[in-house]
Amino acid sequence: MIKQNTYRILIWVIVVLLATNLSMGISFLYHKQHDKKLAEQSYEKAIEMPAQQRTKFFREQLNLNPEQVDKFRDWNREFNRTGWEITHQLENLRVEMVTELGKETPDESRLENISKEIGEMHTKLKKETIGYYMKMKAECNTEQKEKLNGIFMSMLKQNEDVKLPAGGYGRNGRGFRNNN
Repeated sequence: MIKQNTYRILIWVIVVLLATNLSMGISFLYHKQHDKKLAEQSYEKAIEMPAQQRTKFFREQLNLNPEQVDKFRDWNREFNRTGWEITHQLENLRVEMVTELGKETPDESRLENISKEIGEMHTKLKKETIGYYMKMKAECNTEQKEKLNGIFMSMLKQNEDVKLPAGGYGRNGRGFRNNN
């Protein structure tokens, strides 16, 4: 009799555990699909900031007056120049890091220094982006500030930085190319 009661209790424990696991799995799949749909919807609503002709983009999105357009163009050119310099330095550091990692016995202190330099360059790039945004924001009226914030927020939701023009330098590396 005691064996039979123990057997029944164990069966019920197994049934409860199985039901719990099943409901947890279904809940997990449902939330995963739901989050995926939300991400797709937010991506569709996101405003993509172009790498080329950014001044034109801002003029159209923010309804800039000619005086604002001139200032935005100058700031954009300045941001592109410094952004490309930093990006180029980051590329060189990454190549240096991979080269060091590829050695038979990589120098860990050298890798640590490269890692720190990469972090410093990322910080410098973020500071440039912040400065670029703050200059634009200071020139905008209240409505334009809201739209500008929406553009940058959309960019963050896409997990992007401000895109720089492709290439960064003119043909054959002669000077900076700016299409704005």
